[in-house]
Amino acid sequence: MTCARALLLALLLCGACGKHRASAGDAGPSPWVAADGAAIDPVEAIEQSTRDAGSEAGGAEAFARAYALHDSGCSGGDVRACAELGIDFADGRGVTRDVAKAVGLLRKACEQGVAAACSDLGQLVERGAAATDAPAAAAALYGRGCDGGSALGCNDLGLDYEQGAGVPRDEARASDLFARGCDMGSGDACTNLGYMRSNGLGGPRDGAAAVTLYRRACDAGSAQGCHDLAYRYQNGLDVARSEREAASFYEKACTLGAASGCDNLGGLYENGAELPHDYERAVRLYARACAMGDAVACNNVGHMFELGRGLPQNDANAARYYRRACEAGVALGCENLGQLQRAGRASP
Repeated sequence: MTCARALLLALLLCGACGKHRASAGDAGPSPWVAADGAAIDPVEAIEQSTRDAGSEAGGAEAFARAYALHDSGCSGGDVRACAELGIDFADGRGVTRDVAKAVGLLRKACEQGVAAACSDLGQLVERGAAATDAPAAAAALYGRGCDGGSALGCNDLGLDYEQGAGVPRDEARASDLFARGCDMGSGDACTNLGYMRSNGLGGPRDGAAAVTLYRRACDAGSAQGCHDLAYRYQNGLDVARSEREAASFYEKACTLGAASGCDNLGGLYENGAELPHDYERAVRLYARACAMGDAVACNNVGHMFELGRGLPQNDANAARYYRRACEAGVALGCENLGQLQRAGRASP
């Protein structure tokens, strides 16, 4: 469980933020055309690959083995195994999901001194499990976890103070808690502290400190930290502007699961000034981000279909992805779809 919670950078870049002059596309055979000449939809291909990977028996078997070990350990009096068993029930790992059992096991472990269990229980409570005053109850559990040495507890309690959820809003207190979590090794806490420093929240603005914190967060595995560091390099914020440095951090963010990192890296390969244009790679990145749920990236897939950049030109597919973006609330997707419709290239 232990869901990562990080403050999002206020401005996220989109890769293809506007209309561009049409090009002839890339030379050579397209990876999006099958041997029999049939078109391959890049987003659908990635979504299918993800489903196939998730259905592999090996993963389910590994979860089942872990569940059996946790169950045996908890029955034998190992309270940390009880905490892991609680997470198994919370997430349905190797066992049918049962939130009530998860709450009971995590509460037991928390009361017996497992700080991480307090933090994990706080996240369940915050989502509405086993408490009438969820925000305050969750904050109390995060505090207990933090005091016991859980970096997750410090980070999540910091978010509560930053947002005023279950506790009075206090940005200085939030910054202190993020600093504690960061020092304990939480990449998300380092990211959140970087956000506070970058925006002058809870203390004076310090862009150089924000850069250091985002780098520290990225090194600790925070996808958002890598993304925010890349954004600063792309835009020359408190660092020398460098698209190549930005690309390396967007790539790491993408690998760590940040859809916006994939999308923004695609934008650099499509439109960047320092990197060689690679439309096929841009398509792959936009498609990956779209498959991960990034609606701006879906608009960018439509844009590539419309222009025939990196894949065969196809108005129907362009309209489909513009509509997908539009229905998810991306105004540019609606605008692009409308332009195709007015030009008679897409059905209403």
